[in-house]
Amino acid sequence: MTTRYTQDEWLAIFDQAGQNPPSTPLGYNAPSVGTAAFAKTIDHTLLKLDATEKQVDTLCKEARRLNFKSVCVRLTWVDRAVHNLQGGSVVVACVVGFHEGTQSLKQKTTEAARAVDAGAEELDMVMNYVLLRQKQYSKVYTEIAAVRNVAPHPVILKVILETSQLSPREIIAGCKIAEAAGADYVKTSTGFNGQGATQENIRLMRSVVGDNMKVKASGGVKTINECVVMMEAGAERIGTSNGVWIMEEAKSLLEQVTHAAGSGEPKGQRPAASLTRMFSSS
Repeated sequence: MTTRYTQDEWLAIFDQAGQNPPSTPLGYNAPSVGTAAFAKTIDHTLLKLDATEKQVDTLCKEARRLNFKSVCVRLTWVDRAVHNLQGGSVVVACVVGFHEGTQSLKQKTTEAARAVDAGAEELDMVMNYVLLRQKQYSKVYTEIAAVRNVAPHPVILKVILETSQLSPREIIAGCKIAEAAGADYVKTSTGFNGQGATQENIRLMRSVVGDNMKVKASGGVKTINECVVMMEAGAERIGTSNGVWIMEEAKSLLEQVTHAAGSGEPKGQRPAASLTRMFSSS
């Protein structure tokens, strides 16, 4: 498989990408809180090693009830999740190379192929950030491209950068390599290694990929306010194990805003300004 670019060419690409100021593109509109589109930003996640059949079944039931975009599980549970979700609009996402990202190329491609064969429609693969920090850019590219090759479109491929382990320059590099390899999303974190998603990193990632890719915030996103902050920074997908709580918060806050609009008096505590901006006016 071709390495796509020479080392000097990669460095020139990163330099050019780093010249863009971190900002959310004007064309991106975050969905209003409480809408169906808002629910479809959430990947309902269960990645614990000790997850049980009952927990996976509950995850799927919650995702169907709330109409999330996906459930995100390990390969072990893809078959069961696909069975539980058949006939609905919720898809199954499977992690690849989770959570270390240092597995061999063969291990990752085998895992990806097995997940797709089992019915996964999305893959969240962990980039080998150790190789990235060592500036072995062509190896990182080859790995992502190889997974893309065994899981072609319409499978959605998300690349987890593990931003807590990277400098801003390395985040830029990871984004551009993932883009060159044909990934659909860049994603912040596994949630198992250091700090998760931050507003600053989402803005940086969004500024680098522009409209060529999408950004997923994952790791530590547990509340509606944190969810909205990530969306306003440019995230179009949220990975969280707290999706049910987030939707309950959204429902409660929507009721507050609706009551306040109707009576002129707020019911309980007013939501933050960032939340108010994202409530539907209809």
